[in-house]
Amino acid sequence: MPAKFSSGSQINLGRQLVHLGVTVAYARTHFQGEPDLAQHDALADWAARSGFAGIEVAAFSQEHLALDFADLEALRRFAARWRERGLAVSAFEAGFLRHLVISDDPLVRRRATEGLKRSLEVAQALGTDLVYFHSAPHPSWTVEVRRLYDDFSPPVNVEIPPTFGWDHAWAQYVDTVGGMAEVAAQAGMRLAMEVRPYEMVSTADGARRLMDAAGSSALGVVFDTAHFFVQKEILPVAIEKLAGRIFLVHLADNDGVFDYHWAPGRGQVPWESALRALRKIGYQGFANIDVAGTYDDIDGEICFGRDFIRPRMST
Repeated sequence: MPAKFSSGSQINLGRQLVHLGVTVAYARTHFQGEPDLAQHDALADWAARSGFAGIEVAAFSQEHLALDFADLEALRRFAARWRERGLAVSAFEAGFLRHLVISDDPLVRRRATEGLKRSLEVAQALGTDLVYFHSAPHPSWTVEVRRLYDDFSPPVNVEIPPTFGWDHAWAQYVDTVGGMAEVAAQAGMRLAMEVRPYEMVSTADGARRLMDAAGSSALGVVFDTAHFFVQKEILPVAIEKLAGRIFLVHLADNDGVFDYHWAPGRGQVPWESALRALRKIGYQGFANIDVAGTYDDIDGEICFGRDFIRPRMST
């Protein structure tokens, strides 16, 4: 059944229609952990009442996947209930895949493929064709982090051991990600990587190289404005480079120095040029407000971002 969207959640991006959604960070903040299906239900209720067209659902660990996403029929009922209220599941975040995919251990990498297969089943039950995971640093690197909050702290030092070789690590990564993309393609689904700073794939050029090497049209990216901005990318150029392979957009702001995920409008992201670039490449799909971290009122911050983005995306 196709999703039915309320008119207040549709944004006319030129001739394309973009749906404004919200990430699962809201639920993680409210419930201080890995949200179960009932807590995702609370996220969905808040998102529907707040005028969003979609939510993301996420499993952050293998235990989370096994414990809270085992009942596919319950997931189908969840998705059907919210479709009736005009709310779609825009993507399933398989957060636990990040370090499995990059592992040096072939048995662990096989677990990544098995985890993806299960995630594809969950995504299908939820009514979305998109599963995404995150880039990661190579496990041999020693990363010293200055803790700011959550996972967005930048490293102050990265030590590369003498045994590390880029060509071997890259070939192994391409082989694993490419194989996973084929698994997704065979299921009629799509797989995306959320490209983040300081990791094996951290730029638009790196993402393009990965996708070209993997050779699968089922592989794309989650374009997170905050991640690319703090990586010192020129956002319109990065969007142009990734045209046709942006499967999901995350809308977040920061100061261009640290990878904060503030509400759009709270930082220095050049929103007008970034949104014009999305318009130019004909992006259609979901653009999800991605406010993360510790806030006194994360609901208010997300709604601030919603109200900041809506008029700018419709012009």
